[in-house]
Amino acid sequence: MAWLHYWVLRAFCTGLVLWLVCGSVQARETDTASVGEVPQLSAEEAAIAQGNERNRALLNEGSVGAGDSEGRSSRSMSALPGKAQGGAGSALDLRGVKRSPARDAVAIVIGVQSYKYLPPASFASADARQFAEYARHVLGVPPNKIRVLTDAAADTTELTRIFRQWLRSQVNRGVTDVYVFYSGHGLPSDDGKTLFLLPHNADRDLIDKTGISQQEVVAMISAAQPRSATLFIDSCYSGQSRSGESLLPDARPLSLRSSITSYPPEFSVLSASSAQQISWSSAELGHGLFSYYLMKGLEGPADLDRDGAITFGEMQRYLVENVARQAAIRNRTQEPQLIGDEQRTLVKR
Repeated sequence: MAWLHYWVLRAFCTGLVLWLVCGSVQARETDTASVGEVPQLSAEEAAIAQGNERNRALLNEGSVGAGDSEGRSSRSMSALPGKAQGGAGSALDLRGVKRSPARDAVAIVIGVQSYKYLPPASFASADARQFAEYARHVLGVPPNKIRVLTDAAADTTELTRIFRQWLRSQVNRGVTDVYVFYSGHGLPSDDGKTLFLLPHNADRDLIDKTGISQQEVVAMISAAQPRSATLFIDSCYSGQSRSGESLLPDARPLSLRSSITSYPPEFSVLSASSAQQISWSSAELGHGLFSYYLMKGLEGPADLDRDGAITFGEMQRYLVENVARQAAIRNRTQEPQLIGDEQRTLVKR
């Protein structure tokens, strides 16, 4: 009988051990599934997640933070990864671009995406923040000589103050080069004879009081007596936003009868489109088409003859080729314009 008790006890112990081991393994598998398992996303959820990640990357890689009026940045910037040679989707990236030495230059950089009384101008504030980095890195404008105004900070009073007071205090007469970048809405006056840049608080029914005319901008810059003045204007005067939305009430017809075609000899002006065209933006690029290719051209591709310098004529030809092509792909028309000396050097590389 002793041997029978021995074998019964041994079988019981063996079963107990096996039960404990199996239970432990099953518990670990359950815990692993509940804690470490990555949920499977549907195709639609995956696309949304990918888009959100791309948007976060665009925001995180921007150059000038909100409220930085001097354009300082510790990051180089990029848009979307893509094709080479400045094509659609090619990344904006200054890492391989030679930094220009700081010189006697001033930049006023304005981007108004969010308006108090008007539809938004898509990506305009992103255009301005990123261009500020190009002004510093490529154009050689010292960081403390760059003023960046976006959205609510770019109201009528502040813009007027910057042009009339701050600019004069920064310019050495006949020596300083002035750069002005504007991305946002534009609109003609009721009679079509005056062209206005629209600050954040612009009211289309009080455009003569709340807008800033191009003539005013030119006069305020001229009063500072710089050596040269360069205007980059990513705006249009067609009465429509970058998405094609009308800025004008249905009952108010648009008739543009005049545009500025003559500037003082020290001025060079690159604008996004002709008077009757819309200045388009691209969600893929995260910028206005003109702003994007302006910055891409400054990286080097606009040096068409590869002589180490980009003239205004070369930049205009580069912009026309790329902006017009990208607009045409979207069944739209947009042709950047140049007023000024084509042979004048925009930047030496």
